Amino acid sequence: MQVAKLDFNKEDEKRLVEEVFNNAVDCLSDEDKKLPQVEHVLPLLKRGIGIHHGGLLPILKETIEILFSEGLLKALFATETFAMGINMPARTVLFTSARKFDGKSHRFITSGEYIQMSGRAGRRGMDDRGIVIFMVDEKMSPAVGKQLLKGSADPLNSAFHLTYNMVLNLLRVEEINPEYMLEKSFYQFQHYRALPGVVEKIKKYEEQYHSIEIPNQESVVTYFKIRQQLAKLGKEIQEFIHRPKYCLPFLQPGRLVKVKNEDADFGWGVVVNFNKKTNVKSCSDAEPLYVVEVLLHCSKESVKDSATEAAKPSAPGEVGEMQVVPVMVQLLSALSSVRLYIPKDLKPLDNRQLMLKSIQEVQKRFPDGIPLLDPVDDMGIKDSALKKIIQKVEAFEHRMYSHPLHSDPNLESVYALCEKKALIGADIRAAKRELKKAQTVLQMDQLKCRKRVLRRLGFASPSDVIEMKGRVACEISSGDELLLTEMIFNGLFNDLTVEQATALLSCFVFQENASEMPKLTEQLAAPLRQMQECAKRIAKVSADAKLDVDEETYLNQFKPHLMDVVFAWANGSTFAQICKMTDVFEGSIIRCMRRLEEVLRQMCSAAKAIGNTELENKFAEGITKIKRDIVFAASLYL
Repeated sequence: MQVAKLDFNKEDEKRLVEEVFNNAVDCLSDEDKKLPQVEHVLPLLKRGIGIHHGGLLPILKETIEILFSEGLLKALFATETFAMGINMPARTVLFTSARKFDGKSHRFITSGEYIQMSGRAGRRGMDDRGIVIFMVDEKMSPAVGKQLLKGSADPLNSAFHLTYNMVLNLLRVEEINPEYMLEKSFYQFQHYRALPGVVEKIKKYEEQYHSIEIPNQESVVTYFKIRQQLAKLGKEIQEFIHRPKYCLPFLQPGRLVKVKNEDADFGWGVVVNFNKKTNVKSCSDAEPLYVVEVLLHCSKESVKDSATEAAKPSAPGEVGEMQVVPVMVQLLSALSSVRLYIPKDLKPLDNRQLMLKSIQEVQKRFPDGIPLLDPVDDMGIKDSALKKIIQKVEAFEHRMYSHPLHSDPNLESVYALCEKKALIGADIRAAKRELKKAQTVLQMDQLKCRKRVLRRLGFASPSDVIEMKGRVACEISSGDELLLTEMIFNGLFNDLTVEQATALLSCFVFQENASEMPKLTEQLAAPLRQMQECAKRIAKVSADAKLDVDEETYLNQFKPHLMDVVFAWANGSTFAQICKMTDVFEGSIIRCMRRLEEVLRQMCSAAKAIGNTELENKFAEGITKIKRDIVFAASLYL
């Protein structure tokens, strides 16, 4: 609308646009010609400005495509679907954002998507070059930019997955079975191709493993295991100390604490404050999250670079900068019994650097390590489980100190060798698990679970022979075949009117996100409840058959947001009226109706398979009720 005041077309081009537009919408009824979309778009088109996205009426989308390919539109605002089109060249392609929403999250576009869309720029035989303008609307790291422009093409991975319809149709055929299909799929072939690489990896690891020679290996391994156990028990003690009820009373300002975040070891820092984190839903609502503000020695680079979200510890020997960093309680690896005096104002750098000198002074005073708070004597933790852990620690420490290797001068070098060998051993075990997984036929377990579901619901006999229910499900591929078949056999459609049945089936085809749930009348809400009860039963049977099915997620697949719209349309409402009932785009409504017609057609075949003529006629009548006007206007391309 902001460019609507610009005019790119000459008078004769305007006349041509109007002629093409009027010819296109000529097939619509007078009422449909008055739809807001149809009326609002013509003035823009005459000025040479076009719009193209999934929410437009299909007839308008096709008209705009024709006008654009004829050069009558000089500027087109489009989503990436248009950029996928062939023979739709432009001189300039402009990206207004570097990110896109892919249904789950906002992510940077991939190099494949960038090449595809930017490839529209430059018309062969008309332009000697194409122009691509990329509006980077937010800070982008060099790595992302390089990947975007120079990255390799997106990998082609098989998206093959099992459906009940496929399993049932394969069980019907005598010469072939689903297992054979799985083995021969491209999905499986891609998986088998990884085998030589995994075998090679295991061989390489084993060579490395056997090349490490440890003198007096048995004794060293025993000592190594004792130290590993002590490290494990140390972590268990840490978990006790990290519990807010025990550690919070000791996180007073000035307390020395050690901070370690995975590989980033900050060493000793000074507690400034702590606070409870709100609006964060932890796994259990009972345990809120606590964040401790700690004055830490950070590298100057991480302090300078505002793009780096996390602070980084200063390198050994580097004079960094003392910085107040928010730290989760879990990242405190040690609490000291020492407390330091903190200046009131920590904004001036000199005051913060003064604390670094104080920490270094304390470290000089305690050459054997800064004393720690004892969990029992100082912190007063009286938990019996902690006492047991401490007893185990004492027993292992006794074994460690009395081990002959403990006083050996070569201890650290031998221990490092043993640690390296243990890590390679873990890699070998992981690679062998990977190999075992690669040798199995993928999705075989899922196939077994799906067959179990089909047997339990009566779609197939115990010997995998297709029953009547199974034959009906074979006819349905555009909706959830199990649920629709169960609904037919439970007689759910028998008492519904044609309009109610059609509205209920819209739940199976509408998949877009609608903001609000419509207030359904009882004549629509009652069938919806019955359908949801049926779906819950299927979800329960699936879960019992060891399939990874979450009841709520399964139920949320069936979206009733357009039930009242489809009901009104089947009852003869005009398209303008039903558009006012929802905030869903017109194009999305039409797409849903066209898919609904396909489902109704399959439901006719399903009813025919069981010989229920009454039901077959009901679904056939549903098709005639929705198949009218602009919703099923013929394509301009045909």
